[in-house]
Formats: sequence, structure tokens, C-alpha cells
Amino acid sequence: MPRSTDAINAADRNHRAIRALARLAAAAVLGVTAVAGCAGGGSPAPVTPPPAATPAAPTSTATSGALCAAADEFQTAANNLAQLDATKVGVDGVKAALQDLGAAGRNLASAAKDQFGPQVDTLNQALGSLQTTVSELGNQDSLSAELGALTASVSAVEQAAKPIMDSARAGCSSLPTTQLPSGS
Repeated sequence: MPRSTDAINAADRNHRAIRALARLAAAAVLGVTAVAGCAGGGSPAPVTPPPAATPAAPTSTATSGALCAAADEFQTAANNLAQLDATKVGVDGVKAALQDLGAAGRNLASAAKDQFGPQVDTLNQALGSLQTTVSELGNQDSLSAELGALTASVSAVEQAAKPIMDSARAGCSSLPTTQLPSGS
């Protein structure tokens, strides 16, 4: 009997860890998309101060079609992560959503490289860290163990993408709106 209880408790811990990861990852991504969604008036207050080594984003109002398309893709990936039901998709689904965010981030970096050189370098570093963290996931136990690292990696991507997304919001006419996480 104790063995069954142990197995049930372990499954319950893993289930809770997956739900927590989805909420934390969605909250981290939501932070950048929510702030970026406020392009209508005034400048939003930053969630956390930007690193001192990262120069401010260029203030050019000319935004290329490629940057708008990449920002659209990044916002869509962030929204998909925010809407993810990790209990239904499991570790593989969480990995796929995080990999989609990484791919969209790399496309955003590529489209922004001429206009946002230093910010792109920071974004590429954050994306590399996210990719490493995601590649280390193997099963629900590793997901539980890596919860903090995944949250930190997603948050770093969010912070690195913020200046680029803020500029894209101002210069692109129709980026998807930010979606709040579904369910808790």
C-alpha cells in the first residue's frame, strides 16, 4: 500500500509542477507582452529596470515589414505559451511551446539586427540560455527540478525582447493583442 501512495504523491507533485511551470512561464512572457500592448499613450513603467549595459532602443519610427512580421510571430508564440494547458500537453507540449518561443525570438532577433544591434545581442544570449534549459528537460521529474531555471530563462527572453517589441508595437499597425493565461 505505501508504494501506491508514494506513486500517487509523486504523480501529484509532477502534475502541480507542470501547472506551476505553465503559470510562471506565461506570467513571465505576459509581462513583456502586456507592457508592449500599452503603446497607445505615454510610456509604460518598466517591470524591472533594464540592465545598465543594454543601450536604449532606437527611436526610429520606420519599422520594416520583416520586423513587424517577426514581432507578430513572437507575440503569437507568447500568447500560445500563455494559453498553454500544461496538464493536457505534458512535458513534450511544454517543451514544444518553449521551443516555439525560442524560434520566434530568433526570428525577431534576425529581423531586428540592423536596427537593434545591442538589444539583439542580449536577446540572442537569453535565447541561448532558454534553449539549453529546454534541452535538459527529459521527463516530468526533470521538469519539476528545472522549474526555476525555466522560469528564469523565459523571464530573461522577455526582458531582452522588450525594447524591440516596444518599438515594433509603436511602428507596426496590427500586432496580435496580448492574451492572459487561461485558468490557474
